[in-house]
Amino acid sequence: MYIDIAFCFDHNLIRQVQVAVASLLDCIVTDHVHYHIYCICTEAASQVEGRLRQIVERRDGESVLTVKVVDNLYENAYEVRGISTGAYLRLMLHRLLPDVDRILYADIDVLFREELARLWEVDLSDHILAAVKGMVNCADKWEWNSDRAYWHCLEDMKGNYINSGVLLLNLAQIRRRNLEEAWNRWAQEKLYYQDQDILNLTCKGEIVYLPLKYNCFAYIGEEDHATLIREGIFTEGECREAVEHPVIIHYAGDKPWKRYDTNLGYLWWDYVKSQPDLKDLFDETAARRNHGPTLRERAVRKLKRMVKRSTEIE
Repeated sequence: MYIDIAFCFDHNLIRQVQVAVASLLDCIVTDHVHYHIYCICTEAASQVEGRLRQIVERRDGESVLTVKVVDNLYENAYEVRGISTGAYLRLMLHRLLPDVDRILYADIDVLFREELARLWEVDLSDHILAAVKGMVNCADKWEWNSDRAYWHCLEDMKGNYINSGVLLLNLAQIRRRNLEEAWNRWAQEKLYYQDQDILNLTCKGEIVYLPLKYNCFAYIGEEDHATLIREGIFTEGECREAVEHPVIIHYAGDKPWKRYDTNLGYLWWDYVKSQPDLKDLFDETAARRNHGPTLRERAVRKLKRMVKRSTEIE
């Protein structure tokens, strides 16, 4: 079995993509599973191809690497939250891989912990994609976003809004429905969650929802899981499975290579330090020095300020 998987990145993430690809291959446990890894990158990022080929060859001689250097059609799209337009490259996969009808996509800031055969076999039928619901669905976060000019267009997605960090994409359906046209229009708007908002706006009713373990957000803790269960976004079993047996850990928000004390960051560092071809890519000392409020703490502070302002206005 060959599983097609794509990573999209620019020059800012050439070290991190090596960790993602290496951990993917190190999770192979059966002889019949291999990967065709597509790396979609900008010209400046293509320098990493040699290193990636070595990583693949050392771990699984049956897996295949294809590097595609592309011009980003979305290079003038809206940038926010420190996320570059490289994030929009995933919206080009149907065009860049014309002979591929189905593909897994994963962000670079992930750590694979298990083989992906079961994820690959998820039945998409005529759906456009499969993905995991995001934390944006939680009532407090939804309310926080509600004053955005375009958010009313997402009102019917409350409770079903997906995170775009891990996607199983039906490229054939994307081509058939000519979604690129709508994606191009929305890319000109100032969308806070960028390509993620675009997918949620244009794929309503065409999404298969995956268990949390396939996109386990590193930054969420016990209280967050309790909220997800209480609000009916995930079941208690799904949350427990994600904590005990995550398939893909997604370091959305704070990055372990920037600050060592990121939640579950030690797992990322333990893996990197255990690999001779990865351990010298990152400065652990600098990461350990980088302290301050975590993503969760900053979010709580922001919500408290909003509540205070709202109370004052009333």
